[in-house]
Amino acid sequence: MASYLIMTPPGAPADDERARFIADGFSWTAFFFPGPWLIVKRAWLIGISVAILQFVLLLSASMPGGFGAALLVHLALGLIVSLEGPLLIASKLSARDWTLRSVVPARDLETAEEIYYSSPGSTDHETHAAPLPSIDRSSPGRPAGTAGLGFFESYGER
Repeated sequence: MASYLIMTPPGAPADDERARFIADGFSWTAFFFPGPWLIVKRAWLIGISVAILQFVLLLSASMPGGFGAALLVHLALGLIVSLEGPLLIASKLSARDWTLRSVVPARDLETAEEIYYSSPGSTDHETHAAPLPSIDRSSPGRPAGTAGLGFFESYGER
């Protein structure tokens, strides 16, 4: 079961149909094709950098003794992108002033949409999808509201 981050455009209400549902889970496509996956998700700079690194790893695999090292680095790169890629997309949207409305655990996108857009006992959607509290624990170069998201966060510990 994956968690879906629901983000809405700047100034949009919680029940806006332009809301983006970002699956916070492992992505097989991102694991096997990390560079192209990032480019398709419009993370241009990181995607191009990863694609260049993949090409360099492909070249170094043909060198004597380089296959094992290149394979390990490529697997590690794919694992990092497949686990952290969706949160990278969420932080990119947050930097463009999109609002994180809710996190919904669901087995697929249709179920997540059904849970988010339906409110038991009332038709007022704002009671179901109240904005999450914003805790600013971010570093100076990181947008507020993205602290705590990701694999490598310290969550305020020293």
